[in-house]
Amino acid sequence: MTAQKYWNCQVLGWTAFGALGLTINVLNGGHLGVLLITHILFILYSIGLTHLFRRQIQKRRVRYQRGARLWLFLAAGVLLISVIQTALIILSSSIIAHHYQPDWPLSVIAALEWGMMMGTGIWTVLYIRLTEKRRQETREVQLKLALREAELRALESQINPHFLFNCLNSIRALVLLDPPRAQDMLTRLANVLRHSLRHDRQHTVPLASEIEAVSDYLALEAVRFEERLRVQFAVDAATAQCAVPPMLLQTLVENAIKHGIAQVAGNGDLIVRAEHRDGVIRLTVENTGQLSEAPISSNQLGIANTRERLRLLYGDQASLILNNGNGRVIATVQIPA
Repeated sequence: MTAQKYWNCQVLGWTAFGALGLTINVLNGGHLGVLLITHILFILYSIGLTHLFRRQIQKRRVRYQRGARLWLFLAAGVLLISVIQTALIILSSSIIAHHYQPDWPLSVIAALEWGMMMGTGIWTVLYIRLTEKRRQETREVQLKLALREAELRALESQINPHFLFNCLNSIRALVLLDPPRAQDMLTRLANVLRHSLRHDRQHTVPLASEIEAVSDYLALEAVRFEERLRVQFAVDAATAQCAVPPMLLQTLVENAIKHGIAQVAGNGDLIVRAEHRDGVIRLTVENTGQLSEAPISSNQLGIANTRERLRLLYGDQASLILNNGNGRVIATVQIPA
């Protein structure tokens, strides 16, 4: 919904609702002058209140990707706005009529409150329904852009000359010494490049697919680092078919290699863990090294991209945390199963 359509709907909708209320009150014998002023005021502050409510809805929609929490927030907002509308109607009517009625019948107040809840509730449902398609389209575009950026960064890291020359030199050395292993390394290099170049991705893939791609990448790096790189996998079998964002685990592992293992003088450990517990998938990449305090780098941009994709997919139900201590860096991702 464009801004112009939104404001047209706001003005026309609340004007029609106010006109309906004005007609009912006039037919019931109300004073036309007082009713006309109070209903004009009603239209103005109803537009203002629901516009403020709209801004809060937009914020909560980003955070609450699952329906229950969002609809609970919407119900609370409708109730609050209807109470404010009722209070303002009573107050403005009393001021304009030059007298105050402290004994408004409860039945009249209840009917007024019910009418305000109906009006604001209808506004809320219509706004959610009319903007849902556009919101989904925007979210899809954001997800695709974030995924493409992750793919681009992964591809750049795979095909940069340093990486390729190291891999090819290592494979060349193996051709005479260990032909079967050289053949295996070529296959893994092809798999890594194919994984990075594949553009027909879904928003999530089975974790087993990510583990396979990471295994190929680490096998290539093991040729370069030799015994310096010590890799362990501790992956719960129950997580194999769990859906995770593509390139998620590989981004964390590449980060651990480039900014952890490659920076230490001696041997370095890299441990990949995955577990499924209490409806949450927890992925952990632990490596020897220290978190960098340097200005923003491609590494930090990659982590920021990963966080953005998690936010788009899961709202506030997912997290990516980096911890540093005892010569180890631990990246922990939690996402709903």
